[in-house]
Amino acid sequence: NEANKRKDQIKEEMLQSEIKAHSIKGHKKKAEMCGQDVYDIIKDLSENVRYFAVYDGHGTKGLQAAEGLKTEIRKRLYNDKKIISNFKDINKVESYFKSLYRGIQKKLAGTNEYDLSGTCSISVLLVDNKMFVINLGDSRCVLGQRKGGDDKKLGEKIGIEMSIDQKPMREDEKLRIIEKGGEVSDKMTGAPRVYRKNDEVPGLAVSRSIGDVVAHQVGVSCEPEIFEKELDSDDHFIVIGSDGVWDAMSSCEVVGYIFQKMETNKEQCALLLAEECRNRWELINLYKQKYIMEMNLNQDPNKSKNNKNNMIDIDDITCVIDFLNIEKES
Repeated sequence: NEANKRKDQIKEEMLQSEIKAHSIKGHKKKAEMCGQDVYDIIKDLSENVRYFAVYDGHGTKGLQAAEGLKTEIRKRLYNDKKIISNFKDINKVESYFKSLYRGIQKKLAGTNEYDLSGTCSISVLLVDNKMFVINLGDSRCVLGQRKGGDDKKLGEKIGIEMSIDQKPMREDEKLRIIEKGGEVSDKMTGAPRVYRKNDEVPGLAVSRSIGDVVAHQVGVSCEPEIFEKELDSDDHFIVIGSDGVWDAMSSCEVVGYIFQKMETNKEQCALLLAEECRNRWELINLYKQKYIMEMNLNQDPNKSKNNKNNMIDIDDITCVIDFLNIEKES
């Protein structure tokens, strides 16, 4: 029938989609804390499956945690590619990835290297025309849609967040942490973080992660949240990014920016988005540094204007964009 024919057409168009990615190393007082984002793109599991991800490491061993998670997931996906190609509903995907993440957490925790280091993860598994989003931490997935209008370049542009940031102040996350003996406080940095009660560690800014053994002792979880959607002709692209993207631009801004650039320069969209986020970080930091310098000089006129302590961190920025190539029905 016509519905099945349309599904087959969408599937074929999806297989021809383009995936672009780019990463920019951050700039921080502690140089070893930069360059801890890792992305992955897998298009050869089977003809009806694609997978892409961003792993955002943190702590002194953040890069190792991100690369370790990438390696472990890659190995498992290739081993199980026949099983994955038959995933049709969210229950199987949830069971698979929750088990996978628990196993990886157990393996990393057993190395004694990740007490105060770990990684977040945002990934997308596409099976035929079904999208599954696997989220752990504060990276994010957003779907770019265009609704209405016969011309694919017209119609209302919409950004739909396909994941929910897992922050310590999210009520359900905070409750779990408190029940496990942890606390959520802004006592050290001004931003809500996870701590052991009456302690100054771990100070983790996310409520779910891989690694972070100390934080997991007080309620931080390695269990990802899974979201699903059946893609249709309104869906034009999927963008995932580390928090370095979303701290600089809102989800709607990112979607609008990609729609604008893809009409003339789709090949460079990921690079341009990452550079735009970096430019915004630097502009905001200039104003912050000016404010801090003026405040310090007011307190001590002899203080150097070039005090390195005025430097403000810029996060790593990584994005992956999948242009779905699903055309409007004629």
